[in-house]
Amino acid sequence: MNERDVSLDAMRGVAALAVFGWHAMLAFYPLSSGYLGATPIEASARSQFWFVAVHGAGAVAFFFVLSGFVLTRLALTTGRTDILVRGLIKRWPRLAGPALLAVLGSWLLFALGGYVYAPAAALTGSSWLARFGGALADGAPFEPSLPGAVLQGAVLTFVRGDSTYDSSLWTMSYEFYGSLMVYALAFLLATRPGWRARLVVIVAAAAACGAANPALIPFIAGFALAAFLPRQGFRVPAPVGAAATVLALLGCGYTQGALGFYAPLTATWPAWLPIPYLYAAAAALLIATAEGWVGMRRLLSRPWGRVCGELSFPFYLVHVPVLCSAGAYAFLVTGSAPIAIAATLALALAAASLLALFSRWWLARLNAAVGALLGRRRGAPVASAASPS
Repeated sequence: MNERDVSLDAMRGVAALAVFGWHAMLAFYPLSSGYLGATPIEASARSQFWFVAVHGAGAVAFFFVLSGFVLTRLALTTGRTDILVRGLIKRWPRLAGPALLAVLGSWLLFALGGYVYAPAAALTGSSWLARFGGALADGAPFEPSLPGAVLQGAVLTFVRGDSTYDSSLWTMSYEFYGSLMVYALAFLLATRPGWRARLVVIVAAAAACGAANPALIPFIAGFALAAFLPRQGFRVPAPVGAAATVLALLGCGYTQGALGFYAPLTATWPAWLPIPYLYAAAAALLIATAEGWVGMRRLLSRPWGRVCGELSFPFYLVHVPVLCSAGAYAFLVTGSAPIAIAATLALALAAASLLALFSRWWLARLNAAVGALLGRRRGAPVASAASPS
């Protein structure tokens, strides 16, 4: 993995921690969230400058922009469509392997009676926690089963967004369909480097997503960044990079109607324009800054960034089940929200480390299988497992 890859993966890891922070707030400090209860928005976390550090919606949009960028960047800058073929073949199994394992772990917790989120929610007053992290509708019956867990983790969470075993998996259908969309666009434009053709296609795709589902706009933003960001010689001076980072974080942390630190955006953002457009622009600016600001890229490319990147997806998958089991139990025993959050974080990182080992093994097997498949189809020598993923 090169330095630039590590820096972007580090940002993905930080975004995963932001999602965790948001869920911890919803579970143990529901009134502070500004979404649960009757706390005025000006008195809630949503109006504080630090809210970007726990703003789950902004972090998820960042994931989507980053996917649109990294999945297509190399093909768009080299014209190599074979990269897209490999990525397209691997995309579903690449996501489904770890997701299925996380769902099976959640099913096991159900089977063993390990979930104690309901009594914890009765004490914290969190309707989000009472509904298993928002996964279960009020009063809706849910009977966990091993066949149901396998089907959901392997297929249904991707094709229709089912997430009753792990509420974080609601994003997987967007990730899956958004990935297919940017791959299709990249196939169309990889051999067409002219900026006019790329601009027309991207504008048309953005218009279609805006009309159909604005939540897909971040994928288009990442794809546009991959298509137009200069390949070489792109440098951002430190003062410009610092200012761009502040602006990007301001956008990623904003929620409609927020006051305090975010009041300028409330005063200027058009009410008719969906918020995903703002998150997409802010995340794209943050990625472009990381690509061009040497100091930022160097900071993010240190060993901690590599670890963050490797754990980011596994941690995202496991943190809600851990929160609703061990975290809720810690709260019931101690009555302390900080202890419950710390216990959740520690155990989720431990579980994510184990899942990361599986993910590494799974990706190596996928690379070998896809290399063998493409080698046979072309009558060429089989690619080694060390080929780019």
